[in-house]
Amino acid sequence: MAINLRSPYYTGTDIASTSYTTIAISIWEGSSASPVTAQYNLRKGIIGTSVKVYFEIAEIIRDYLDVNFDGDYTSQTIWVKTVRVAYNSSDVVLSTLTATNIAFDSYSYFQDPTFDIEYLPLLISNREMFVLDDNTFRIPVNTYGDPTVTFFLNDAVVSTQSFSSSALTTEQIKYVSIYGDDTNYDNFKERVLGDSGTFEDSTCLKAFLDSFSIGKVDKVTVTDTDGTTATVIVNTIEECKYEPKKITFVNRFGVLQDMYFFKKAVEKMNVKKDSYKSNVLDSSMNYSINKHTNKDFNINGSESISLSSGYLSEEYNQVFQQLLLSEKVWITNITESGEQVLPINVKTSNITYKTSLNDKLVEYSIDFDNSFNVINDIR
Repeated sequence: MAINLRSPYYTGTDIASTSYTTIAISIWEGSSASPVTAQYNLRKGIIGTSVKVYFEIAEIIRDYLDVNFDGDYTSQTIWVKTVRVAYNSSDVVLSTLTATNIAFDSYSYFQDPTFDIEYLPLLISNREMFVLDDNTFRIPVNTYGDPTVTFFLNDAVVSTQSFSSSALTTEQIKYVSIYGDDTNYDNFKERVLGDSGTFEDSTCLKAFLDSFSIGKVDKVTVTDTDGTTATVIVNTIEECKYEPKKITFVNRFGVLQDMYFFKKAVEKMNVKKDSYKSNVLDSSMNYSINKHTNKDFNINGSESISLSSGYLSEEYNQVFQQLLLSEKVWITNITESGEQVLPINVKTSNITYKTSLNDKLVEYSIDFDNSFNVINDIR
């Protein structure tokens, strides 16, 4: 069973005559071979007449998994080994239990406390996607079940990719695109700039690129070895008026998920400062009218952006729910020097779920704050 690090995870012993239990917790990345030294060694006694001793360990394990995104889509998981030893009142070992689990920065819902992603091939909740025309989109899959990912266009197979389970944490998650699982460019311009080239925009080039839809698909299936298949419908959006923004966040499965906001973007800046009243008199009791009497200091600004999603389906209610519950969110900007990924925080704290029955059209506006100040104050 995989460990959801954002939800409680209990483990322990239930052995007759137990007086106390110890647990050694080892946490590491890489292969499934555990290190010699455990990071934590804990001890807990029984309560009353019950011989059950349990430890909640998700919080302390999570200190060792910091999911990050810099434009590269990489597998970020950790191995956890627990050795639980039950003792009687004479310090005699009654039982030793050992388990090794993979851990994700994932969480379960209150209504589904036994949620386990170890055997789930597809690591997104929505079964319909809205992607930007001529831009690469990625499907995060769990390699545990040896999945096969197939891309379709008009029911014809465009690409098929198969993956095998691995003992390496760096191979546990694959972000699969039509071009493979190692593509970190979203479009032609990013590829040029990423290869240290110069992208010279022109009317002719724009017309040429607009003539083709690169890597277009309308359906993706993910099938593991036991025959379990998840199908995702892909809707390609052409946006001519606005510049769509790509948001990447850590979803409930603990993996990176992209989503586009296709419509209007409004940027703002808020400035904070301290001030004081200064004495501008000189020794002769004169002053200059050019000197500030009211002085400002510690001035810095923070920028924010409001994004409109455009019209989506009800499937995206789950996506927006997980976006607002995510602790890690990034926005990708395309500059003249290439792709720039910046950390942002979701400012919107509540949404009303929309449905086609109640609202006809499903569209959301979400506010984000940059996770840094305008003036560099990192010291």
